[in-house]
Amino acid sequence: MGRERQKRKNRSGLSRVRQRTKSKKTVLANPIIAANWDKSKTLSQNYKRLGLAVKLNKQTGGVEKDVSQIYSAGQNVSAQQGNKDSLKISNSAKLEAFGLGEAKVERDPHTGKIIRVVQSPHAVEKPNPLNDPLNDIDSESDGEAFDGFALDNQHGNVDHTKSASTKSLPSTSVVQQLEERASMSAPKHKRRQTENELAFIRSLVRKHGLDYSKMARDMKLNYMQRSEGDLKRRIKKWQENGGTVD
Repeated sequence: MGRERQKRKNRSGLSRVRQRTKSKKTVLANPIIAANWDKSKTLSQNYKRLGLAVKLNKQTGGVEKDVSQIYSAGQNVSAQQGNKDSLKISNSAKLEAFGLGEAKVERDPHTGKIIRVVQSPHAVEKPNPLNDPLNDIDSESDGEAFDGFALDNQHGNVDHTKSASTKSLPSTSVVQQLEERASMSAPKHKRRQTENELAFIRSLVRKHGLDYSKMARDMKLNYMQRSEGDLKRRIKKWQENGGTVD
C-alpha cells in the first residue's frame, strides 16, 4: 500500500516541496568598497582589511584572536580598562570600598533614637564655599558619577593610550577615498516648476499683473487660497526662469 502511494506521488504534476536555504547577499552599494571587495573572505575579514569597523559597539565574538594579542592583553589589563571608545554607554557604577570607622551620635533622651551623627574630628571635611546644607550628601560623593561613553575598538585601529605621533598614522587607501568622497558637497537640488504651476502663474499674471493682494483674493483662479508671500515666491522663480509680464 505504501508503494502505491509513492507511485501516485511520482506521477503527480505537483512538485515536491523543498525548503531552500537563503544565502546572505552582501550588499555593495558603495562603489569604493565594491571595487576593493574580496569575495573569498567574509564580511568581517573584508572590513578589517579595508580598515573599517563592522560594529560600532563591543565585539561579542566571531573574530579569531592571535596569540600575540592574547599575550599582550594579559600583560596590559590595567591599560585596557582605561582604553574605552566614545560610543558605548557604560551603566556600571563605580563601587568604593568603605572601611569601618567611629563617629559620635546624638540620641533622643526619651526614646534613645539617633537624632544625628556627629562628624569624626579625624575626618576630612568636604569644601563648602557656598554653605550648601546638602554638601555632605552630595550625589558626587557616592561613586555614581557618569562613566562616559565607552567602546572597545574591535579591530585595534584606534588606541586612546597611544601617543600623538602614533595617532597620526596614515589610514588605508580605502578609508582615505571614503573620507574624500564624504567631504565632497553634493549639488543642491533645484526644484523645477511643473506645467500646471506655470499655467496657474500665467493666468494670474495675465489677469492681475503683479498685484499680489488681488491674486490672493481671487477665489476663482486662486481657489487653493495661497498667500501673497507664496504667490510672490512662485512668480519670482518663474521670472528667473524666463517668464515675462505682458
